[in-house]
Amino acid sequence: MDFTSQPVPINATATPEDTMDAADCAALLRMHVVTIRLKAASGEIPGRQIGNRWRFSRTRINEWLAKDS
Repeated sequence: MDFTSQPVPINATATPEDTMDAADCAALLRMHVVTIRLKAASGEIPGRQIGNRWRFSRTRINEWLAKDS
């Protein structure tokens, strides 16, 4: 499933507590940070690339985990 192409609702506001970088996401998922970046780039996990950095919503990652369970 390609999460990178889904539009973000205009009224969506991510709090700093909800936003993670690739290292935070890797720690949460217990994966290597390079694996996280590759999976995000392929659309396998939900994330957004801003410049050369990836950002992840803790809420979206948890939803993704719940759906795959």
